[in-house]
Parts: sequence; C-alpha cells; structure tokens
Amino acid sequence: MAYEGINNYCHDRYDWSVAKDNPSIMYVKMGEETDSEYQVIFRSYTGSFVYFYVDKASGITRLEEYVPTLDIKEDAGTIYLLDYIRK
Repeated sequence: MAYEGINNYCHDRYDWSVAKDNPSIMYVKMGEETDSEYQVIFRSYTGSFVYFYVDKASGITRLEEYVPTLDIKEDAGTIYLLDYIRK
C-alpha cells in the first residue's frame, strides 16, 4: 500500500510527460523499511529526489526533498497516505 499510494501521489502531482521518451529519468521505488515506517523514493527528471517516510501505524507520510547537485535536504511537509489509495 505504501508504494501504491506514493506512486499515485507522484503521478498526480508531477508532470510525467517529460519522461515519456526516457522513462528511466523519473521513477518511484521502495527504499528501506524499519519496524515503524516504509521509505519510498521518487526521482525527478531534474535529478532531485523526494523521500517519503510512511508511518506504518497511522499512514501519515513525511516528505523530505533532496537535491544532490547542491547537497540540500529539506523537509517538504506531510501527506496522509490513504488519501492516495485508489478504491
């Protein structure tokens, strides 16, 4: 469910048309898992990343943006995962 919700969120929020000819420049993938949360990673065509940390108990998801070329990492708010699970 963590991957599904974040994948839906990313497809709703970001313009994927730029990756039409080269789909490997944008993707969503599972990251690490701990006892309390899942990590899901979105890579933008710009080379930046958004790390999603999904709380297993509540579904509250913390976002952290990372721009490797500038080595900048910052909090980007929260979302509720279940708002992005399609029924």
